[in-house]
Amino acid sequence: YGIIQAETERLSRLVDNMLNISRIEAGIVRVERDSVDFETLIDRALQTLEPQARDKHITIHRELAPVDLHALGDADMLYQVVVNLVSNAIKYTPEGGRVTISADSDHLERSVHVAVSDTGLGMSPETVGKLFTPFTQADASTSRRYGGTGLGLSISRKLAELMGGGISVESEEGQGSVFTLSFRAAHG
Repeated sequence: YGIIQAETERLSRLVDNMLNISRIEAGIVRVERDSVDFETLIDRALQTLEPQARDKHITIHRELAPVDLHALGDADMLYQVVVNLVSNAIKYTPEGGRVTISADSDHLERSVHVAVSDTGLGMSPETVGKLFTPFTQADASTSRRYGGTGLGLSISRKLAELMGGGISVESEEGQGSVFTLSFRAAHG
């Protein structure tokens, strides 16, 4: 029963993700362009994911600069992207590790940057290069070991770009990863 339930949930996530990609590519997704407070959004995401981190004895650090962290975007889409990045960081960090989410603004660029870093597995340069391609995961056994569809990062990048932002990644095998979101500041 447990295997059937897990596979049913995985297939359901796969169908939902494929529908989301289809909607984005077809231009059906409607983007609201509002001022979104990343501090509130990050706090909400961390509250949602705290049980997942606690189950793996992972410490989550929150390092938000004491500056205006409002960016232009769609609050629901930004929330989905942040939850995906933090959830992945927790998923790919060994038990007892650490995930850090930080945010700051750049007044010269008029942008807000949010970084999610982990003490996880890290990735090879080849994997990093194709990471945002649909159905791509760190290695062939990743999907079996950690679950997932290989679509979350692809969807996250598409959503970020749809809102005029972007996602970048730096990673080294055995050293963890850092995913950085960048969006235009709402003020200034």
